[in-house]
Amino acid sequence: MSKTRVVALLLAGAVVAAACSRRDGASASPAVSATAGPATAAAVPSSRVSPTVSGVGVVAEVNGGPILDSELEQRVAGRLTRLRQEEYEIRKQVLDELIAERLVTAEAARRKVSPEDLLRQEVDAKTPALPADRLQLIYEQNKERFAGQSREQALAKIREVLGERAKATRRAAYEAELRAGARVAVRLEAPRVAIEIPKGAPSTGPASAPVTIVEFTDYQCPYCHRAQTVIDEVLSRYPGKVRLVHLDFPLDGHPGATPAARAARCAGEQGKFWEYHRSLMTAPGALDDADLKNRAASLRLSASSFGRCLSSDRHDAAIQASLEQGEGLGVTGTPAYFVNGRMLSGARPLEDFTGIIDAELAGR
Repeated sequence: MSKTRVVALLLAGAVVAAACSRRDGASASPAVSATAGPATAAAVPSSRVSPTVSGVGVVAEVNGGPILDSELEQRVAGRLTRLRQEEYEIRKQVLDELIAERLVTAEAARRKVSPEDLLRQEVDAKTPALPADRLQLIYEQNKERFAGQSREQALAKIREVLGERAKATRRAAYEAELRAGARVAVRLEAPRVAIEIPKGAPSTGPASAPVTIVEFTDYQCPYCHRAQTVIDEVLSRYPGKVRLVHLDFPLDGHPGATPAARAARCAGEQGKFWEYHRSLMTAPGALDDADLKNRAASLRLSASSFGRCLSSDRHDAAIQASLEQGEGLGVTGTPAYFVNGRMLSGARPLEDFTGIIDAELAGR
């Protein structure tokens, strides 16, 4: 077995992007608000278009019929949003590496040692040893995957992979310690997009809150369920400072997602949207007609009113509009969030939200 496969085996839960994708509604996807400023329009280089139709840029012609630059821009907007976000995340990752290198070099100079010696002292020497019983447990649980290798060889491979992981964790912690004690100002600008909040979109928190989080979720996506705990913590940590807006993004391959979205909006007609929403997010079920009605009954909703609403299509246009709005913003999977216009894809840890929220609050 290759080292790569062992890493995948042991660390899969930590490295796979936690999101449901648009293609099949189940696989991992790569990884705005009313308070965000307007989206910046990209300038159109004059060499890119030909002003041949009443001064309007033309990027192609098909049998004499023009395809306008404005048509192209409208179609590519969402994809460019994703690309800009991915570019930003790569730049930020590399910038963090550069900052860490500078801090390590400076601390090594202060101690009059080499950076390599400093890391040996602070990382290698302080990485906790791996308990033998943990190694043995992993081996026993995955013994069949090590076919053709002796027990000693398998344990050595597991020890190597977990050791590297523990060392990386310790190094990240040490670099965070150095950064906390230094003056670091990051001026790398994150991309933002503006989101028009649809009239009647479910929201919680004051409309005047300095931070608005717009979420695109699918009620049948397990990663959305997982992310709910983090969202609950965010709202608890920033009372009065964060507004959460819900928008639906039912995925292909999730037949229960649209009926569930319809049911939540039906519950909203009786003033129980968020209670019903929370039921769907924290207690996954079949999402069939019986399940959706049982949830309504548990919230003491009028069964007749809820049933009529659920069997109608009066919320379907809003659900579809929400889906299309997400697509236009570059959403390809769930959950997806826009924190004052800054995109976060997938079920992210609490720190990803608090980092952005704290920066937004500090900038006001």
